Amino acid sequence: MVSGIKSAKVKLVRATKHLQAIKRCIAAYASAKPHEIVRKAKGKKKLNVPKSPPREISLLAGEMIYQMRSALDYLIFDLVKRNPNIAAIDPGWEDNCQFPIRVRLPEKAALPLCKDKFSRDLPGIADAPFAFIESVQPYYGVGATNNALRFLRYLSNIDKHRHLNLLRPRIRQYQSVRYPSGLSSRGYTVLDRGAEIYPTPPIRPFRALNTAEPEKPVYVKRYYRTVVAFNERRYLGDATALSVDYLLELILEQITTVIVPAFEKFLKKT
Repeated sequence: MVSGIKSAKVKLVRATKHLQAIKRCIAAYASAKPHEIVRKAKGKKKLNVPKSPPREISLLAGEMIYQMRSALDYLIFDLVKRNPNIAAIDPGWEDNCQFPIRVRLPEKAALPLCKDKFSRDLPGIADAPFAFIESVQPYYGVGATNNALRFLRYLSNIDKHRHLNLLRPRIRQYQSVRYPSGLSSRGYTVLDRGAEIYPTPPIRPFRALNTAEPEKPVYVKRYYRTVVAFNERRYLGDATALSVDYLLELILEQITTVIVPAFEKFLKKT
């Protein structure tokens, strides 16, 4: 019989393969340069992205999300079944136990939540693993692992119960600028479909703040790169600014480097 911890690791290996496929799919979409700069009236320019990201990215993302979510449940199953009294504690534990991911506190609840608030998901669990699981819950609102689990919860529920996770193309406008005074700058701005493209503005050098005329740039170089982000701002908030592959990789990293090692220690002690 394959243990839960080994099963979870196999799932995470599969998730890694899905991530690689997502990166290839995004790269192929971006290499086709799906964006275009459209000239409008009065010299204005507008960003258009006539070709949407392929649906394959949503499918692959959903499969990767499933692998990560089920890996967490495997860890809980492995831990709960180690309790020799589990059948007496909860006769239906095999159907009920799961890795809880809670984004909101119960009304008037104080932190940390006590164990009886998780009795259905974590029947008969020991104090040490419970304290760890409770500490990484998204309702704390801070912490890399807490936020990774929050993103996983929302993305999983959308994909599993509603529809494919929505995507949107985002265009990074990279720019290098140089001015007569020798000042220069480099950086990028993230643009969405329909954004107006503005010319690089003149500046006033620090040593010449009182001069009559600001300096116009003598050198401007721009190029554009397409990325694909989740279009689920209601649930992901500012994380919709991140590319799909980057966000999923962050979630995977927290599971493999924080959660799995913690469970390995707990399971060795049982």
